[in-house]
Amino acid sequence: MKRRSGFTPLENALTGFTLLELIISSAIFLVVVLTIYSAFYAGVFGYHDIEENINTFQIARQIFERINSDLRNSVIYAQNETMFNGTNNAISFSSLTDRFSEDKIIQDYALISYKLEDKKLMRICLKNQEILTNSSSQAQEEEMDSNIEELSFSYGYIPEGKQAIEWKDSWDDPAALPAAVKVKLTLKNKIKQDFQRTIFLPL
Repeated sequence: MKRRSGFTPLENALTGFTLLELIISSAIFLVVVLTIYSAFYAGVFGYHDIEENINTFQIARQIFERINSDLRNSVIYAQNETMFNGTNNAISFSSLTDRFSEDKIIQDYALISYKLEDKKLMRICLKNQEILTNSSSQAQEEEMDSNIEELSFSYGYIPEGKQAIEWKDSWDDPAALPAAVKVKLTLKNKIKQDFQRTIFLPL
């Protein structure tokens, strides 16, 4: 009777992995891990980019809403003296602002200016008697944002005999307000983003 020697084919298959099989399985595992990590990495940074974009849009919206509110409340200060002056990068005009006093809303005359200083958008406000002195020491300065790359204004008017609005880069007519003001804004975080709004003034 012959004795059995070695292992059967089934037993040989169950003894363990060969070196080649270990290398292949390790490579597959590494590819899977790297794929998962890349997807997680892209998702995290994609979320941060989306969040930054949302914040940038919110900042732009808040700036436009503030300028829109001031311009929509603009008034002619006196006959033949609108106090409206505008250049390509700054604007100044008389407007009405609200304040609370003894649980009542009171409107004050104000001279409001917007200008860009070292990438900071500044809103400067003089109220009532302060307008006459035009003293910078009495002005209320407010920093709207500090990441402004560019700010520009253009002024719309309707020429006599025409119906379409035409635009120019400055406004110095002491007797009339522009029909509209176009505001262009460039904010910069990781990338530059351009925004624009056209604000129509009350007739």
